Amino acid sequence: MKINNIFSRDSLSFKNDFGHVLVVGSSYRMPGAGVLCANAAIRSGAGLVTFAFPESAYPVIAKNIKPEIMLFPLKDKNGEISGRCIKDILEFIKKRKITSLVLGCGAGQNNNVNKLITSVIKKYDIYVIIDADGINSLKKEQQNGIIKKFLNAKAKIIITPHPKEFERISGMHYSSGIFFRRKAAKTFALNNDIICVLKGHKTVVSDGRGVYVNDTGNAGMATAGSGDVLAGIISAFVCNKNKNLMRKVASAVYVHGLAGDKAAAEKTQTSLIASDIIDNIASAIGSIKFI
Repeated sequence: MKINNIFSRDSLSFKNDFGHVLVVGSSYRMPGAGVLCANAAIRSGAGLVTFAFPESAYPVIAKNIKPEIMLFPLKDKNGEISGRCIKDILEFIKKRKITSLVLGCGAGQNNNVNKLITSVIKKYDIYVIIDADGINSLKKEQQNGIIKKFLNAKAKIIITPHPKEFERISGMHYSSGIFFRRKAAKTFALNNDIICVLKGHKTVVSDGRGVYVNDTGNAGMATAGSGDVLAGIISAFVCNKNKNLMRKVASAVYVHGLAGDKAAAEKTQTSLIASDIIDNIASAIGSIKFI
């Protein structure tokens, strides 16, 4: 797979050319998930990144977020983003011309996440990456592997389940075999008109037509927050003006794994943590040969 043109930049570019990512996530109990996602997005080339989170988590988030990232604290309920803030988020997306949106990282399993997903995908033609608690919020909606609101969405939807999350939203009994995983990701993507990133050893990416099986990454990446980092990388890569969305998502998965390989070489697989992957994104991108 040629991914070189994902990283090319015109010398006359400015930050708006590389998109504005909005990460909506975290909670009082899990402040780090959204932080990892937002930090990965800015390191992966997004022109602008804004992080929306419940204001009760501000003290922890402010200490760990990259200084280049803009903060959007929101009113919360029980340490999670309040449903009253959905209107504020929708207005922000329109006003700030958001290019891609990540929903779910550490947001908590409440109905507000589901309501926000529904509102955004119906209203805006943007890239929407649904991860973690965003995926879990959809589990009661699937019928025979179809989530009906995806079929008439304006948004371009990318969903990033790990095996158990995939079982919940697809209705399929998961098998680790690569032939099952290829077919399952392709079927789910085709039936829902989305891109499915089925995470795990040799992560599978499909848009319902083609299938990409990743060959980077290692067992050390089976650690808390690794998926949040991947969602952040995807959110930045889809902002690239290359029109092939499947290629952009597959490229993000490749770079995520390559950064993980570099991190493991330095820290060992046993000691690798998600923030080590972020620290190696630049090295991973820099090691890809341009032709």
